[in-house]
Amino acid sequence: MNPIQTGGPAGASIATDPALTGAPRARPGGAAQGIALMAVMSMPTLALAALVPGLPQLFRQFSSVPHFELLVPMIITVPSLCVALFSGFAGAIADRWGRRKLLLVALMAFSLLGLAPMLFDNLWLIVASRVVVGLAEAAILTVGNALMGDYFEGGQRQKWLGYQNMFAPLIGSAILLSGGFLAGMHWRYPFLLYLAGFVVCALALAFCREPQRSTADTRAAAGVAATPFPWRATVLVCGVTVLFSLVFFVQAVQHGRIFNDMGVASPERISVLATVASLGTVLGGYLFKRLTGVSVRMLLATCLAFYGVSYIGVALAPNLALGLPLDALGQVGGGLLLPSLVTWALLHYGFEHRGRGMGLWGGAFFLGQFLSPPLVSLIGVFTPSFLASVAVIGVLCLIVAVVLVFNHTKDH
Repeated sequence: MNPIQTGGPAGASIATDPALTGAPRARPGGAAQGIALMAVMSMPTLALAALVPGLPQLFRQFSSVPHFELLVPMIITVPSLCVALFSGFAGAIADRWGRRKLLLVALMAFSLLGLAPMLFDNLWLIVASRVVVGLAEAAILTVGNALMGDYFEGGQRQKWLGYQNMFAPLIGSAILLSGGFLAGMHWRYPFLLYLAGFVVCALALAFCREPQRSTADTRAAAGVAATPFPWRATVLVCGVTVLFSLVFFVQAVQHGRIFNDMGVASPERISVLATVASLGTVLGGYLFKRLTGVSVRMLLATCLAFYGVSYIGVALAPNLALGLPLDALGQVGGGLLLPSLVTWALLHYGFEHRGRGMGLWGGAFFLGQFLSPPLVSLIGVFTPSFLASVAVIGVLCLIVAVVLVFNHTKDH
């Protein structure tokens, strides 16, 4: 018996939602809610991608500040750390205070504090403003995922999660290119992209209604839970999510190094190749949208198979012409993995606990961003090169994929 099997609903079809069976349903969402949530969930991408191209300018600007080598990267990394640490708290607040109210406050704080470095010359103040951006980002991610479960179920949820992951790389590429263009004019100008947050806040205000609560949900909001929080299931969900996110962030964090070890020295060329490879994420999102009725366990096994072939392939590829499409296979796995994990997590939480549950899930996923590089370094102690370490992770992915498929076949 494997961990995902013991989770119960993970073996079920993604067109079903056992956690909500017999539970009161909020009024279902439509296209307006789906589009608004896609815009909401693009904000964390903005927090990261907008500033990456301007990092050299930031280093030059604050080179006279003590400890700038540590502080400048924190402008980018601190928001993700806040997501990992505080998403669970944000979810608990959303369950008690209301999803919509927290989302609107978070979007406004995200936008205002995101723009704050336009006015600050002090590096410490900029880093402090990024802490608030990270807290807002934790709430945005948590509420966005919870509302996806509130507004949609079954095939509709699958459709909108698929759309979200199809468009995410296109939105990310547009933000990355815009950030690079603005950084070329002045180190402050990439922060102007946070103006988009006000537009998204307006969309949320117009279309993201507060889900209708049952009597039990109203009691829960007042601090009297009708059912206990499913901590046992949450430990399983968060544990499995950390393991899968370790695999996800090998490529997401180390993409530049992967291409560099394949013989690409130019940062500009690496960014172009990474953008081309990221189109695989679009295909992954499309596959998820189309695979109605497939169990979550089989979807996760498929993701690991893509990663396994990709990670082993890029390590053995004799040239870039073969290495690039093999790298893109990992992006297909990533486009399939994220909505599959969200779907699996949502199956464990009814309305009453969905905010806290998805907050803890988000924290677990982003924890993988910090643990993945040390994992690769640890494996590197026993391997001759970085790409060999990536190949070892690929072998482990294929082994786990086979185990998941074998258990699924045995169960049926």
